[in-house]
Order: sequence, then C-alpha cells, then structure tokens
Amino acid sequence: MDSKIGGIQSHTSISYDEFEPLCTWQREDGQDILVIHLPEFKKEQLRIQISNSGILKITGENIVEGKKRRRFMKEVKVTKDYESSNIHAKFSQGRLLITLPKKVLTTSMQQDAPMKPTPQDDQTHGSPNTNEKIMVPDIKARIGQVLRSKEFTQVMVNVGFVVVVAFSVYTAYKYWTSYVVVDED
Repeated sequence: MDSKIGGIQSHTSISYDEFEPLCTWQREDGQDILVIHLPEFKKEQLRIQISNSGILKITGENIVEGKKRRRFMKEVKVTKDYESSNIHAKFSQGRLLITLPKKVLTTSMQQDAPMKPTPQDDQTHGSPNTNEKIMVPDIKARIGQVLRSKEFTQVMVNVGFVVVVAFSVYTAYKYWTSYVVVDED
C-alpha cells in the first residue's frame, strides 16, 4: 500500500497472518456456549456482529511486531432454535465465550411434536390412568405447517402443471377425433 506523507511517497506494507482459532462448544439445556481460544488477543481487538440473515461474524486482529499482524474471521449460522436478540459475549483469560440462549418451547410448539410412549405407558396394558394428561397434537396447526411448507407448494405446482397438460392433451385429442364422416351415395 502506498501512502503520501508530506509530498514524499513511502511504501508501507502490512502483512497479515490469517489463522483459524481453536473453537469448542459447551452444550447445555438452556443455552449453548461457543468458546474461542484467543490467548494473544485483547478485548479491544475483537469484534462480534450478527446479520439480519442470522450469521454471527466474529473477527479479530492484533499486531505481532511492526507491520506484521494476525487476524481471523469466524462465521456461525444462528439457527431459529436460539434467541438471537439475547446473544452475549464475554472475554476472559484469553477465551471469548459467546452464549447463545435457546428458545423456550411454547405450548403450541410442544403440541406439534409427536408424543413418544414412555416405559410406564407400555406397562399399563391399555388401562389409562385418569390422573395422566394425554397430549394430542393440534391437527389444525400441523395441517397449517404442511400447507405453508415449500415442499407442499412445489408438489402442488407440479400437480397443477400435470393437470393442465393432461387436460390440453385430452381436449386436443377430442377435437381432432370429433369430425363427422359423411357417407357418399
């Protein structure tokens, strides 16, 4: 990179050493923690951003000596299982801890999940316990999910196309075979 200082052009070339930091995950019930090991970095040398599309971007750059620098970039897709508005980070003892809190299942989400019988259910041999609450998935919510799915939309477009083509072929066949033969005497 060339820069002009006081009418004199000088050559300043900064060299970067790109690296991939050691990353580990700590999985817990209510949250997941991404631990990035950065022993040679300071808090001020790190930057964390989350985009509207749900990409968590972690970057860092530090000076090693003179014009030599080390930098990294790490991107993590934040799925809809996490509360992206509550993500927070902490830098301590050369480790960056990024906490991704998990969303709490609501009642309608729990109803959509298929129920699996427990071993106690299998032991009752068909005699239901009146104290137990049996959860039945909300069929309207499940149908709504299917109708909004991309796969269903694609299938319906394909079926519609096949129906139109079949109707066109049938109509053309009927048109071309419907002429009347006149007998000559």
